[in-house]
Amino acid sequence: MTVTAIQIGLDPDAIDYSSPEFAQFSGLSPDTLRAANEENVAGLRAAGYRVDNCLIDAGAAGATKARQWLAAHRYDAVLIGAGIRLVAGNTLLFESIVNAAHLCQPDCRFVFNRAAEATPDDIRRWYPDPNGAPR
Repeated sequence: MTVTAIQIGLDPDAIDYSSPEFAQFSGLSPDTLRAANEENVAGLRAAGYRVDNCLIDAGAAGATKARQWLAAHRYDAVLIGAGIRLVAGNTLLFESIVNAAHLCQPDCRFVFNRAAEATPDDIRRWYPDPNGAPR
């Protein structure tokens, strides 16, 4: 069985980069975020994981979209981006996504990146083998 993952992150076009909340992410722009997102998905896929990429808006619209994606397929791992997790203004969005994942994907593992550039090592903490069982 190939490990399935969903990566949920903010759409690069939905972020106010001048906001003080996003100042913690030095050098962040739509282009750098889009590139990092695409590189992460490509790296996970190249490592053998099956990955869906769900880019969302902030607020209720983003929570609704994430919930729809989480309900549509079975996922072993749910990756939630730093722009959702680490920005105080997105706390309710983060909470909504976690609760939706808990209801729709009760057996999933949550995976959080430790740096702005996520790598397959993040998912390997729980799924060292893209075709194996979790730790």
